This record gives sequence, structure tokens and C-alpha cells, in this order.
Amino acid sequence: MKKEGKTWEPNYEQNIGIISSVYGFIKEELLELQEATGCPDTFIYDFLGRIQHEWHPESCNSLARNNKKNTK
Repeated sequence: MKKEGKTWEPNYEQNIGIISSVYGFIKEELLELQEATGCPDTFIYDFLGRIQHEWHPESCNSLARNNKKNTK
């Protein structure tokens, strides 16, 4: 796996733009899921953990995404 020398950080415009927008969207979707199913916060927490696992740098999903980016 390729090591990055510097940790990526979003700039101000990204923080107040796309990042804030996606954050709000995800929260709204999770609230909708909870309202539709009646699931507890613990389910949402575990659900997010499963999604988070797919984005771990050493997960198969992450490796495949990065491999696809590097072959373009």
C-alpha cells in the first residue's frame, strides 16, 4: 500500500461547502431511516460502524477503490 507523507485535510471552502452538505444529508437520511423503522440509536451507531469499516484504508473496498483510481 502506498503511504502518504502528509495527512489530507480539507480546505475552508470544502469544509463549508461539500463536506457540510454531505454531513447534513447523511444525518437527514439516518433520521429518515430511524423514523421509518423505529430502530434505536444503537442500531444507527452500529450501522455507521459497518459503513466506516468499508472505508478503512486496509479494507477490501478501500483497496479496490484506490486501485481503480490508480489505474485510470
